[in-house]
Amino acid sequence: MKLLCSIRRTGVFLSPWLSAAYVLRKKLLIFVGMKHLAKLLPITLAAAGLWACQPKDIIPEPVRVEELPEAEILAQVRSDVPNTAFYKDIFLDGGCELNPGIKEKGVVINGRLPYALEKAGIGDAEYFFATIDDVGDGWTQNDNDLQRLTMVGNPEDVNGVLLYPDGQPRFRMVYIFGGHSNPHGSTLGADGRSRVKTFYENGGSYVGSCAGAFLAGAYANGGRRSYFNILYNGNMNSTDVGNSSIDMLIESDIFSKYYGPSKGTLVKGIRHNGGGYLDTGLTPEGTESLAIFKDEAGRNSSAKPYYNQPSVWAYKASEYSGRMVVTGSHPEDAPSGDILDLTASMFRYAWDGVGKAFVKEVLRSGDLIPVSPGIGDLQCHHFVLCPAADVKNLSISVSYQGDYDMEIYMKRGSFAFPDAAPEYSASASSEGRVTLTTGPVEKGLWYVTVRCATTVESKEIVIKPDAGLGRYFIYYGRKDVLNGVPYSIQADWEY
Repeated sequence: MKLLCSIRRTGVFLSPWLSAAYVLRKKLLIFVGMKHLAKLLPITLAAAGLWACQPKDIIPEPVRVEELPEAEILAQVRSDVPNTAFYKDIFLDGGCELNPGIKEKGVVINGRLPYALEKAGIGDAEYFFATIDDVGDGWTQNDNDLQRLTMVGNPEDVNGVLLYPDGQPRFRMVYIFGGHSNPHGSTLGADGRSRVKTFYENGGSYVGSCAGAFLAGAYANGGRRSYFNILYNGNMNSTDVGNSSIDMLIESDIFSKYYGPSKGTLVKGIRHNGGGYLDTGLTPEGTESLAIFKDEAGRNSSAKPYYNQPSVWAYKASEYSGRMVVTGSHPEDAPSGDILDLTASMFRYAWDGVGKAFVKEVLRSGDLIPVSPGIGDLQCHHFVLCPAADVKNLSISVSYQGDYDMEIYMKRGSFAFPDAAPEYSASASSEGRVTLTTGPVEKGLWYVTVRCATTVESKEIVIKPDAGLGRYFIYYGRKDVLNGVPYSIQADWEY
């Protein structure tokens, strides 16, 4: 056979008998093959039938769930949870034309904080204090430059010290000392005054004494001034009582929740130097009178215009604004007694009045949401998701540029602040991304919080160290966080 094949490949001429033999061989092979095929065909068909009867892997149809409209989801969000995520507790403004500290025996102690802060448990503070103790001596250009760099902004912190990049309050509250109200507002400029107004409207509380109370409104003695106007179109009138003391009658029981004094208490001998009283005819709805003026020391003041007029008052513009608590006098100087209790209670009432937490966006499965200008140091941003059916698994990813300590928290029933016992949490495990994953999750509303744990380091600077005058803070370390960390957030889940 090998010879035959070889002869064919070489093209050698074959004799007729040899050619006939070759054709016969080919037919014989075909016949034998058909016989074998006939034997194998039933087996092959049977195997094919068995294979066809085997169960196949069926790809299930995706579960189709009708998601709730955004308005219905947001209607479920709580509006009674205060914001608790701040860089620090309080910023104190003793800047240009204000007293840069409390007074002791009539003398300003530069840099001395109100005694009531300690009693109220408020210790995490920063401040700006000018170098001039006597407000009658005006202000220096260097002080004003530093004041604006601090409170208005600079290239490393374009928002100013009071605000996060998105305009939310970076401190829980601000305190404004006494002094000359209109000159101080003028040195801040329109942009500086706007920073304070935004701080209050977006949830930061405000406490002020004397000039600090005037600055909270819009008018003084009926004239428009360079004020913050957080007590919208509010007016204060001067008492014309200078370098003296005055009595106040507590007419609200709100202070009894804190340190007192209780309603009906006559608090005597509060330092007073040119302050004012609230004009109740130019007061927004919701303003609370907490105490009223009575007699100036050593005289009957019943015929005076300020007598029985508000001496301490509060105002909260909305559930998302802070609470303003101010007085036309100077109780912040007192180290003890009812006056100290009154001041500490003012601080705590403002503390409890910070704005409510709010939701930035509703998260939908698969949607990538960019957040810019981003998140600030120790700030929290809040989101919600609301699966319409139980979820097999869920993931939330936050992506950003740079080496930042970003965290994600998730909680059922309320905002997922880190200190609010969230059910799920995750922190950055690699540069630029953090992902929170869960197992099965029940349907309904879930709160998601993103927190930036990266923050600056701060240091107090004395402007005139030889004389111990003027103080402010500088930041170092992770200053890049001050202008915000832009990020994107995406949730994914499967029913």
